[in-house]
Amino acid sequence: MKNFFLLLILVLCAFEIKAQEDCFLLKGRIFSDDSLTAIPNVNIVSELSHYGTITNQEGWFLIKSKVIDTLWVSCVGFDRQRVPVSEDEFLDKELIIRLIRRDIMLDSVEIYPYPLYEDFIHDITKMPSRRVFVPGISKPTDEQFIYKKPVREPPASVLNPISVIYNRYNKRERFKRKLQRNRKKFNREMERIGADSLMIP
Repeated sequence: MKNFFLLLILVLCAFEIKAQEDCFLLKGRIFSDDSLTAIPNVNIVSELSHYGTITNQEGWFLIKSKVIDTLWVSCVGFDRQRVPVSEDEFLDKELIIRLIRRDIMLDSVEIYPYPLYEDFIHDITKMPSRRVFVPGISKPTDEQFIYKKPVREPPASVLNPISVIYNRYNKRERFKRKLQRNRKKFNREMERIGADSLMIP
């Protein structure tokens, strides 16, 4: 039974090698039908050999194909095309394909001007503006930084001396303590002059 499976695998490998030997390299170039300019990044897929490739910046491509095969050629902005391949293309050693450009019609848009320039200026100046803060991208303004509520971190445990040393000498932790002292000092001054609405939480 083991010999049968081994023989079957060898036969399948031989068929695969034979199928690969039947494929030949086909060189070609793709142009636009209306302007005869080379088209880059065109997708080419062989129907029988199941190989695929794309064109370079000059429109050239190289693909493994069978002697009698069909190439499917597609690109954004152009109609998809089915190109039959025969022995003549291999004899000429160069396949020329011209793609037809696809025109996409958009719906018409009507633009109406403002009747008065003063109305336009009024609407633009009265338009509500809202600043959006995106974490990791936007830089926080001074106002956002000042009125941000302080994070209450749990005190360091006696059993963890590393946390005590970190909270004592870390630059960020020292800056947090300085900010908290400044907030308290500012709130006391605002409370003294009677400006409770300006106090920072």
